[in-house]
Amino acid sequence: MITALQNFFLKHNKWLFGSLLIVIIVTFVLTIGPQSFFGSNSSGRMDTINYYGYDLTSDQDRRAMSYTAEISAILHPEMQLSQQQLTDYAYLRVAGLGIAQQLGVPDPTADQLSKFVETLMIFADPTTGEFSADSYNRMLSLLQINGQFSRDGIARTMREDYVIDQVLDVLAGPDYSLPFELKQAYIDQGTKYTISLAHFDYASFSPEMSPTDEALLQYFNENPSRYEVPETLTVDALNFKASAYLGSVNMPNEGELELYFSTNRFRYQLAPTASEGAEAVPTPEVTLADVRDQVVGDWNLDQARRTAAQKAQEFSLSLYQNKIVIDSPEYVSLIKSSNAAATVVPRYSRTNPPVTTGLPGELLNSMWIYANNSSRYFSDAAQTSDGAVVLVKRGLTVARMPEFTEVKTLVQQDFEATEKRRLFAEKGKELQETLNTRLGSENFPQIAESLKMTTEDLEQFGGINVPEQLQQADMWDQTMSLDKGLASVMVINGNKGTFSYMAEKIVPEVDTNSEEYKTFVDQRMGVLDNAMGWARLREIKDNSVAALLGTADVPQQ
Repeated sequence: MITALQNFFLKHNKWLFGSLLIVIIVTFVLTIGPQSFFGSNSSGRMDTINYYGYDLTSDQDRRAMSYTAEISAILHPEMQLSQQQLTDYAYLRVAGLGIAQQLGVPDPTADQLSKFVETLMIFADPTTGEFSADSYNRMLSLLQINGQFSRDGIARTMREDYVIDQVLDVLAGPDYSLPFELKQAYIDQGTKYTISLAHFDYASFSPEMSPTDEALLQYFNENPSRYEVPETLTVDALNFKASAYLGSVNMPNEGELELYFSTNRFRYQLAPTASEGAEAVPTPEVTLADVRDQVVGDWNLDQARRTAAQKAQEFSLSLYQNKIVIDSPEYVSLIKSSNAAATVVPRYSRTNPPVTTGLPGELLNSMWIYANNSSRYFSDAAQTSDGAVVLVKRGLTVARMPEFTEVKTLVQQDFEATEKRRLFAEKGKELQETLNTRLGSENFPQIAESLKMTTEDLEQFGGINVPEQLQQADMWDQTMSLDKGLASVMVINGNKGTFSYMAEKIVPEVDTNSEEYKTFVDQRMGVLDNAMGWARLREIKDNSVAALLGTADVPQQ
């Protein structure tokens, strides 16, 4: 959720980001919590693991790491960190601060911190893009509004982010960018494009094909993995249905019924009703007395499901402990006494388990563990929507290579599909040549329509706002270098091939001494340096964690 919000607000309505920041904060608090980053405490079972001054076995230290990481992620929406990425970000920040201590990077002065804070996008005025004191104060208030984050904690996070920023500058190393690369990047970003597209439909492309038996046999021999018949497994499902145990369920006493109703009250409340054109009228709250029979039925069914699960576990355990042979009298007797109903599961391979049986996919896949096991033929018990189930192995067929005649029809289908794809690409080359030949005297849409293609005109855009249509496959790579008045090669994507036509291309003039160009270079270098710094910090973090957690004798920092 947080990534989607960041994308939307940063691109369209930055001013809304501030007003909805509280939603993000609440989401963090409710879904992550103070201990969500690093799991449960295991300090009672592990020695101290010192990670740049933080003990990873300590709940308190892990909470401290997560606390500032959450604040920093909110203060840097441009990083677009998802909730799943926050754990990694917390480790990165701690590694950065540890390196800063080793390098002797000092804490910022008040003036340095003030200038750093003024560079943060989150505090910028939406109309001018400049730092706004109002935005700053509003953000601080929002961060503190639910008591999760304190003013001191926010200030400490800002100081730490400043220090980490200095470390990233050091890790980035020297500037290896070449002048011509910067100049080309400036041109690519500032160029204006007007482009039209032509789409050639794959489904309607129907080339004539009459493959010979020799061609099909050759295709069969060159693609044996397509036609190998995989090994398959046959199993029985022993179903322990809740309905089979309803008769053994004791009636609930009043206390049990009251507790069950209170816990599941939402099941029995009625939705508000309204006549046409009128507001919905809330319905009276349902009491246990109103739905007593339904509650009793639901309670009984839940108890029967528990009994079914218990019976299935006892059945599987009995097979194991007593070494009962499949289909022996003991086996048949045990099924009967357990009220289990056997059904045959359709034969399936390792990569294609049946999906219409209602059985857990993990359970079906687990049976392959016992495929070649002569001492065990049954699974563990697993719950289902109507009770529980145990799977029993019945048979295994080995993989084999069929004769060509057995699969000739399938081979022909595959051959023709492959050949159609090849011919489609060949047709694309022909169409591109036709387009570029005729473009000197005709316009692109007319030519495309005469060749039975559909056209699409894109609005003019700059190099940093490439339309989604051109981001498919390698469409933009084939388009951006086109000269005006030319069509690209056909790019195949899904069920169509697409040509792009450069209707107009306005390339900016480059004055390397202008303030605009210098600003661009500074910004680009800042982005590149930052990315390189983070990459090297991540490498240090990964190596540090691996060294700590990958050895028995954990080194102390």
